[in-house]
Amino acid sequence: MKNKLNGKWVTEVFKDTALSFKLKNKLYSKKSKYQLIEIYQTEKHGNLMALDGCFMVSEKEEFVYHEMLTHIPLFTHPFPENVLIIGGGDGGTAREVLKHKTVKNVDFVEIDEEVYNVSKKYFKNLTKGLEADKRLKFLFGDGIKFVKETENKYDIVLVDSTDPSDISGGLFSFEFFQDVYNILKNDGIMVMQSESPFYDGKIVSIVQDKLKKIFKYVNLYLAFIPIYPSGCWSFSLASKKYDPRTIRNKKSKINNLKYYNFEIHKAAFSLPQFAMDLTK
Repeated sequence: MKNKLNGKWVTEVFKDTALSFKLKNKLYSKKSKYQLIEIYQTEKHGNLMALDGCFMVSEKEEFVYHEMLTHIPLFTHPFPENVLIIGGGDGGTAREVLKHKTVKNVDFVEIDEEVYNVSKKYFKNLTKGLEADKRLKFLFGDGIKFVKETENKYDIVLVDSTDPSDISGGLFSFEFFQDVYNILKNDGIMVMQSESPFYDGKIVSIVQDKLKKIFKYVNLYLAFIPIYPSGCWSFSLASKKYDPRTIRNKKSKINNLKYYNFEIHKAAFSLPQFAMDLTK
């Protein structure tokens, strides 16, 4: 992937397709230790973040990804208290997790601290209140190493990563999935973003196959996310004990969501045939 700035438009080129946003201004561009971070002010979608040329999040649509990554597992589990977030440097996943009153502790492990620092300035709707919430612990560093070495046990592990790359490729490995299994409690749940079923069906299938070798329940679910290639995005859920199509959490009562609801929770697991075929 790469993106191009052409006059008042910024474009991400993905394989044989492209997506463009009309711009007001380019706000930020700097190479961190790990990747190029760019922030654009768009005409209609608010601020837009790109990492190494790939669009990651815009203010207009970010709620879809963050709500669907987070609330599906946290409403599947009857009483989620201890949560681990791998990645998610923009802060949106942590924001959604902290809406659950049952949650007592959130470990936030992001490899690139600069992504979070930039988000504090340009995506305040994602980071507002995080540092004031004593339940959240910032543990900037390598998530793969953390999962392998921690002695903590979690109810939920959320893997909010970029596409497979030199930085994040290990988050899609069998070894990493086994390490996640080991740090989950006996009824723990893991969810990860698992790419576009239209353009990356092979990745979806590989992830599903690896998880099925480890976990009792493995399910694919989908959400509509406009800025990602094809607009159709997948999440892979792996659970030691719970079928995710049943809502068990009766304690969390959250009224200010924009995408997730209990009907969407159930419907997200009803897959079109081409996506269902990727899980076989």
